[in-house]
Amino acid sequence: MNKRKYAIYGGTFDPIHMGHVSLADHAVRECGLDILIFMPDHVSPFKQDKHVTEGKHRCGMIDAALKYNSAFRLSRYEIGRVGPSYTIETLRHWKSLLDGELCFVLGFDSVVQLDTWYKGEEIIRNYPLITARRPDTDDSEGMAKIESYRRDYGADITVLRMEPVDASSTRIRNNIKEGLPVTGMVLPEVERYIIEHDLYR
Repeated sequence: MNKRKYAIYGGTFDPIHMGHVSLADHAVRECGLDILIFMPDHVSPFKQDKHVTEGKHRCGMIDAALKYNSAFRLSRYEIGRVGPSYTIETLRHWKSLLDGELCFVLGFDSVVQLDTWYKGEEIIRNYPLITARRPDTDDSEGMAKIESYRRDYGADITVLRMEPVDASSTRIRNNIKEGLPVTGMVLPEVERYIIEHDLYR
């Protein structure tokens, strides 16, 4: 029997938007993932000086988005930790628990910077990576960086091709604060959660 195939998709998800959901959905379908686990971080090492919405609400918004794909799951593993979340520690933990292959899903900009992360080389060498090209953007430098990972580290990297998704967490938060619509940028269930809990006002 083939081993089950899992993926961790980490990030702040403040809030989870259609770009996140679309990337996750494409990863499941194109890479044959059995389970994709959204892993909201407690304190990103890159965002310690910024305000981040309380973990229970970021998890609540992800939970509202899970029905989009039956392979989607939510883990509160990092939310419950004390101190900064380092991806390598999370990946090591889950790899030791799961009964199959573990992949790591991340945005294109993050892949390009991965060799600067804490223990980034270990991530590149030991975990299959899944990302997506940014629509309508010159990503030639980024693709060259990915090719260097493949050449220098033997990296297993899948670059998905996706339709443009006009959404960003920053824009969504700003729109809500200014009373502007976010329709189409988040799932309806997520928008309802934001309204019910009066987030980003």
